[in-house]
Amino acid sequence: MKKESEYPAKHRILRIMQALLDHPFGYTKKQLADIYDVHEDTIKNDFRDLKNAGFLVERDEKYRYRFVQNKPYKQLKNLLHFSEEDQALLYQAIDQIAAHSKSGEKLKQKLASLYDFRRLGHAYLRRPYLTKVDLIIQAKEEKKQVVLHDYRSSNSNVIEDRHVEPFHISPPEDTLQAFDIQKKELRHFRISRFHRVELKEENWQFEGHHYVMRTDPFRIVDDNQVSVHIRLKIGAYNELIERFPQTKGSIVESEEIDVYDFQCMVNHKFLGLTNFILGFHHQLVEIVHPESLKEHLRKEVQKINTLSF
Repeated sequence: MKKESEYPAKHRILRIMQALLDHPFGYTKKQLADIYDVHEDTIKNDFRDLKNAGFLVERDEKYRYRFVQNKPYKQLKNLLHFSEEDQALLYQAIDQIAAHSKSGEKLKQKLASLYDFRRLGHAYLRRPYLTKVDLIIQAKEEKKQVVLHDYRSSNSNVIEDRHVEPFHISPPEDTLQAFDIQKKELRHFRISRFHRVELKEENWQFEGHHYVMRTDPFRIVDDNQVSVHIRLKIGAYNELIERFPQTKGSIVESEEIDVYDFQCMVNHKFLGLTNFILGFHHQLVEIVHPESLKEHLRKEVQKINTLSF
């Protein structure tokens, strides 16, 4: 896990903003401190900076937090996923709520650095991705059904439209959780895998079945997660964090030179992780646990050995 000094403050405060928007009353200060491996006082200071900038938070009886539904909150929610042309609007919003203040200038610097998407290269901050995100957010807020046109499914190997009720969206993870109306079950979708979104007039009919499941660093939605511990050489470390950036917070340097320990919770089918291990097994030092992962890999290797070349 990263030390506080290794986790840029500008990244942490924006991730906290996103977390409070995605999961109102979903986190305590202690939980946020655990996620970012900082002291709880650091989170308190982050909340103070947000308050000074006009973004107020409130807590419930279990000391879980959300943004207060005020004008700055709405401005932030509308501007979290924006195009290059929108960047000036964000500065104006900050000036309106914290004109000529040190906190306002500091927040502008943090946001400008993080949202320079030309430098960061995040697809989820670009159009036409943003158009899909905007429509899904609108459908969620209005509790409307949508059609995901031309969804490319890796499981069924088909391209087809999916009629769903979207209730949880995470652009940084490229993940949409929704209730599939035809299949009558919860499904998760990659936002990048459908062509466009069609907003329907029909209201949600299955809201009682909506339930946000956990997502692992490989962007697999699964409440049944297991703990893994793998030791990596430099090549595997580089490949892992480049392909799956969210794994970086779960990797620490080992006492051995040029060896890294990757420890985190992943989906119980080891999706994503399996392909990485098979492709970079020569750059691994050891799979420490669990035994179920080792057995799973043995079966996958047996399948490969039965292929004709």
